[in-house]
Amino acid sequence: MDGNEIEPEEEELVTESETTLTEVDYGLLMLFIGQFVLIGSFDDTGLPQDFFAATMGKCVDQMTSVPCVYWFVMIVTILSNVASNVPVCQMLAATFPFATPYDWMQVSFSATIAGNLTMLGSAANMIVAFQAAKVGDRTFTSERHAPFGIPSCLVSLYIGTFLMTMVHFSPECSVRLGNCDE
Repeated sequence: MDGNEIEPEEEELVTESETTLTEVDYGLLMLFIGQFVLIGSFDDTGLPQDFFAATMGKCVDQMTSVPCVYWFVMIVTILSNVASNVPVCQMLAATFPFATPYDWMQVSFSATIAGNLTMLGSAANMIVAFQAAKVGDRTFTSERHAPFGIPSCLVSLYIGTFLMTMVHFSPECSVRLGNCDE
């Protein structure tokens, strides 16, 4: 080099993990961590168990039998849209530790479909809204979601719950409770 040339800079290597870490939505991650911490702490108070005992009334021990299952689905739907469906499933796991596989099938179905009632009801809805907002699209809103989300959710919940009461896809016994013939 004669002194007039610019010395080339070394190319900076960017690893795959560095790229991945820059793409993480830390705000969304904190939202979910907060939800799980809050629900976990709430479970420890015993209030969810008391709440379900009070709201389910005589149906508390037969939550997935007709007509109790429709009341149970309504409660799961409301809770899923207040606290989001995944934390509600976490709360129900602590509330009903010995539920049968059929009970859990009903919880899974109800919480998943109920999540589509409102934007808050499902983590997927919130992720889509956050991602759309990141690219400047602020049209994915609760007001635009509701005209389709509410009726489709309610119809799907009713039809799906009806079908699940007619055809049981999983056992109605609990090995943990010892009421299954093995």
